Amino acid sequence: MNTRIKWFLAAIFLAFSLDGFAQVKLPESRIKTVYITPTSHYDFGFVEPPDAVRERAARHIDEVLRVAETDPNFRWTIESVWQVDEWLKRQRKATSVLPKDKEKINRLMNLIKSGRIMLSMAWGSMHTDFMGAEELNRLAYDYAKLARTYGIRSETAQMDDVPGHPTTIPSVLAGSGAKYLVTGANIFLNQATTLAPGNVPFYWESPDGSKVLTWVSQGKRGGYVEALTDFYLDPFSLDPYTDKTPFEMFNPELAGKKTPLEIMEIGVTELLNRYNKAGYKYDAVMAIYAHDFIEPTDVQNLEKAVKMWNLKHKEVQLKIATPAEFFKYVEGKYAAQIPTYRGEWSGLWSEAKTQSPRISALARYAHDRTPAAETLWSALAMTRRVPYPVGNFTALYDLMLTYDEHSGAGNNGWIQLNSREPLEEQNRQYVRDMNRAADEVDYMLRQGIGFAAQGSRYDAAPVQKSANTYNVLVYNGLSHPRSDVVRLKAPRENLKVTGVRDLAAGRKVAFDVDDQEQVIFIASEVPSCGYKTFEIETEAGVNNTTLKTDENELTAENKNFKIKMRADGTVESIRNLTTGRELVNDKGETAFNDLIRVEGSEGSKLAYPLAPRVSVRKGAQMTEVRVKRDRSAYPLSVLTIYDGLDRVELRNELDPAAMPFIGGSNNWNDSYYFAFPLNVPAAGLKLKRGGQKWFDTLPDDYLPGARTDAVTTQHAIALTDGSASAVVAHRQAFHWLYAGYVDVKIRPKDAPKGFPAMFTGKFPLPEATLYSRAVRRSNQADTHDLGVINMPTVEPGMTGNYVFDYAFRTDGKFDEVGAWTLGADFNLPLRAEYVGNPPANSTASFFAVDQPNVEIVAVKSLSDSVVRGEVSATPLDPQLNKVFVVRLQEFAGRATTARVTLPVRIKSAAVVNLTETAELQKITSLAPLSVELKPFETKTIRFEVE
Repeated sequence: MNTRIKWFLAAIFLAFSLDGFAQVKLPESRIKTVYITPTSHYDFGFVEPPDAVRERAARHIDEVLRVAETDPNFRWTIESVWQVDEWLKRQRKATSVLPKDKEKINRLMNLIKSGRIMLSMAWGSMHTDFMGAEELNRLAYDYAKLARTYGIRSETAQMDDVPGHPTTIPSVLAGSGAKYLVTGANIFLNQATTLAPGNVPFYWESPDGSKVLTWVSQGKRGGYVEALTDFYLDPFSLDPYTDKTPFEMFNPELAGKKTPLEIMEIGVTELLNRYNKAGYKYDAVMAIYAHDFIEPTDVQNLEKAVKMWNLKHKEVQLKIATPAEFFKYVEGKYAAQIPTYRGEWSGLWSEAKTQSPRISALARYAHDRTPAAETLWSALAMTRRVPYPVGNFTALYDLMLTYDEHSGAGNNGWIQLNSREPLEEQNRQYVRDMNRAADEVDYMLRQGIGFAAQGSRYDAAPVQKSANTYNVLVYNGLSHPRSDVVRLKAPRENLKVTGVRDLAAGRKVAFDVDDQEQVIFIASEVPSCGYKTFEIETEAGVNNTTLKTDENELTAENKNFKIKMRADGTVESIRNLTTGRELVNDKGETAFNDLIRVEGSEGSKLAYPLAPRVSVRKGAQMTEVRVKRDRSAYPLSVLTIYDGLDRVELRNELDPAAMPFIGGSNNWNDSYYFAFPLNVPAAGLKLKRGGQKWFDTLPDDYLPGARTDAVTTQHAIALTDGSASAVVAHRQAFHWLYAGYVDVKIRPKDAPKGFPAMFTGKFPLPEATLYSRAVRRSNQADTHDLGVINMPTVEPGMTGNYVFDYAFRTDGKFDEVGAWTLGADFNLPLRAEYVGNPPANSTASFFAVDQPNVEIVAVKSLSDSVVRGEVSATPLDPQLNKVFVVRLQEFAGRATTARVTLPVRIKSAAVVNLTETAELQKITSLAPLSVELKPFETKTIRFEVE
């Protein structure tokens, strides 16, 4: 052997020896495969305004398509359905007027069908606990529409960034055909659940028994970015915000000193140690490979890294995949070993929407009124032979989903990230969208009520008996009959209302007029999903208030309640005179209806330049207690009791223009809370969280290790010890903290800064006090382009006071039906509209259900549409709807058989899944329509009218 060959072989031997010596020995682990799942995380807003993000997403899907077609090994997950929706809107050939570019669309759909690209079933990464009940039911509706149109199929939903979701999510996802859920939980504050990383995946089960196999990736660097920022599985790609590799960002002292393989070894060692320490028991894990707005071209770097790794480390292999591939592997091998958990882990990031309380109030307004308007128009489509206006409601749900996505809120941006103009434009767009939603749903209700009163050409035209009388139709959008408050203005200026007559009962109704010239009365027994007609008598004049004021009185009383005030404007007592129960705990850590200011996390106070003034105003059927705090940020509180209602209403107003400038505790935000100490004993105290479908009982129903410092509720929240309870219904506000979790005391001036109460509070709660977060307020933003700026508002164009309405009731043992009904009634008030002629029937019900623990959530036309883009060949023939859907919800946990009354005869009916895409069971009992419901079950019924 010559010398050259000897040296060559020696060099090869040395190279292999050195490489083997340098290779790190990984920790022993059960994990043999890491499934890396590439995706890109998109926020509405955040960096760009929502409209710009829609454009960016469409361009992004083009790039996903391009890369997938050039790389046969490419895998990708489209995180949100809205991204595909936006892309499809723009897929039109230059030579086309309407038809879509079918060839290009089919290229993407074929990639989804092949499994190389997975489409998440969820519309977006949502603040799911903030969403409206019916809006949440439609989380996968847009996916179902794509599936019907293009024949694609997915069984997985992915929602990232948000560190938790309510117990309704498994029910909604499983009901929509999903089997799997991926959440990348951002826990830069506190935690999401201690089930991760040791007990994932787990079957997450709703109270109704629905399950989805759930994977939670959580981390203080974002959770969904873990493959890049925690485990360094791609040492080549750059962070989109810093233009550095994540390894350089988090290990600056090692920058330039480690090879790509060494960087990956550090990361994989961290991955294995993390899962080993938590007791992970399967041979494969999933690592989400994502960041904000990253492009699919980064996967080429990932592929290079994975190839390099797999050549060097046979003991743990990396595999680029979709979440569906991982789930199918783990479930196929370990299904019998995977545990099942029930539990709540929400109420956290939706708090961000308190930054823009007026916008969020509009969103909540649309949440409740949109399904009510759908139900009304379904009745009209069935009975009046007109097409159901599906387009209006499609637009409304898109507006709500956009705001309810996890970036949706007027805000002051992320530190040093947002430039001023895009930030302000984002806020303008959220104001625009929610104003549009409120206006649209008001229009649909107003027009629908008018149409309901409209006679046909065959009906005799009624003649108004007097020019001084006007007809009012009062509509009840809920599925139980109710007696409730009606508020309306006089029909014209310079008219004074002199009388209100219930035409169905043939009697006069007591009424009052308030300072805003609103006529207020109780409409009794308005039918479910139906109306009652009233006659308003007028004469020329001014509609002055009928309420008589006593400026020197601290006590108000009617036959149901007695309210006692303190001279400082807080509430000392609210007693139910019928039951003898007291609502207020006057020995709580704060006074009832006191406004609590917290600077950052430190207790503070609010100045009142003038002493509060308390007065009592009494009318024919209502009594008010008014507290005026002139020249302060808390100018007005009004407590109202009605002779005909078993509740106490409270309206609080805050003046943002009078709020102190934030920053006294080196903080960006101040938070304002209304304190409600309730008279429920602390021993055995439980909190009842009213969600979209049922009440959760806390702390019992928390997912293991979930944050416990706050909840977001839909319509009502309650506290009970098993024998006494207090219920609070709420309209605009939605986010709650409990006693011990809010720092209500001012620390001594030189005392060291304490640990925030959100970390020190604990269950069992020390007392039954609820804190309603009204607003998280900021005055400044630290912008990317200009530095710190003072912001006039995060709700551009919105003026006036913040308004917060509540209703209270005290009971003995907690009553799910009574509490649920209180919340529903308070959030969807009776709606009164003047109509030209009274309807032929002075009262009528379109839909009804005979069980008090079941509600009709919505009635709508069947969602059998596909993505459009063609012109009708019969434009002169309206397409009438014959097939409709009624959605029922059992909310009290009691199995029952419900009978549903409809305004027409039906030919057939069947139970379908939540997205209306699969028939589950025929229904044979049609007259009346009878449906069996399990505890907490949501049941969707498709029916065809004759």
